[in-house]
Amino acid sequence: MKKLSLSLLLAFPLFASAQTLQVRNNIIDLGQVQFMQPVTATFDVKNVSNAPIEIASMYSGCNCTQVGFPVGSLPAGADFKVSATYDAKQLGHFQRDVAIYVKDQKEPTYVTVKGVVVTKVDNFIGNYPYSIGGLLTDVNTIDFDDIHRGERSVQDIHIMNPNNQYVEPVIMHLPNYLRAEVSPKRIGPKKEGVIHLVLNSSKMKSLGLSQASIYLAKGIGDKVSDDKEIMVSTVLLPPEQNLDEVSLYRSPQIQLSSTTVDLSNIKGPKKKAEIVITNKGKSPLEIRSMQLFTPGIEITLAKQKLNAGESTKMKITGYAQDLSRVKTRPRILMITNDPRKQKVIIEIKK
Repeated sequence: MKKLSLSLLLAFPLFASAQTLQVRNNIIDLGQVQFMQPVTATFDVKNVSNAPIEIASMYSGCNCTQVGFPVGSLPAGADFKVSATYDAKQLGHFQRDVAIYVKDQKEPTYVTVKGVVVTKVDNFIGNYPYSIGGLLTDVNTIDFDDIHRGERSVQDIHIMNPNNQYVEPVIMHLPNYLRAEVSPKRIGPKKEGVIHLVLNSSKMKSLGLSQASIYLAKGIGDKVSDDKEIMVSTVLLPPEQNLDEVSLYRSPQIQLSSTTVDLSNIKGPKKKAEIVITNKGKSPLEIRSMQLFTPGIEITLAKQKLNAGESTKMKITGYAQDLSRVKTRPRILMITNDPRKQKVIIEIKK
């Protein structure tokens, strides 16, 4: 039987009657579990009363979860372990609450084991080129592109623990439209995990580009610092439109002479380039907003409203000193009223 021993260094007390038991981590997320391969979660518990106690029983509520606990007297202050083994005979997500009963006490202390049973465990196949907050990751930036108002989206950050002790990764300074789910919650030495970053676009205020710095740490209590930063960029578009063929025919249509600009090998303090924008549609084209993903770039646009067949020039200037310090991909974002291209991205090579 496969066993996975999980505990937590940080204490989160969950008390029974007369404050008898303290569980260091009352919820253990086992992450992905192989079908038909039982897996065991082990909880660290402490007798915080002033007298010896005895565990009378543990109750899981179903035959799919077997329990284990010490037999006999446990002196005041004693540390001990209890376990819950899930049989993994059913595919899909599971969550089992287990009650720990102390002899002569009516109210139990609860612990929870959860995870997802899969036919094949998806191990991440790739590299971890970035060192962030004492952990190794496969990315150091996250881009939520083409998100329409009301949609939800998920991006994954794969992580590896290079340390010689267990860690409990946390994401700090999340804006209200982002939520982070770490699986498993506790990662052993040289083991891997994943952070699911969930975006709820209905909580975002403005269309166009929003950027936020979030911070990855090895555990709760770590301080925010530059070496823990992950930049999250989101491009929010209006709700999707389902236009008929006549409406599409009459709509504006943006065309760019190029969607990339080469600002590499700058000789001197700056380098200039330009892009021609043309309205190939039947009605006026509006460039409703222009935003930059990074500093180091300056843009000017002669006209933001083009009649059918009309063109204008976008002038782009890159500043060598500022661009050399940029960690993420420099880009220009335009939001338009072209239903085919509400969002236009111009990539900058630096």
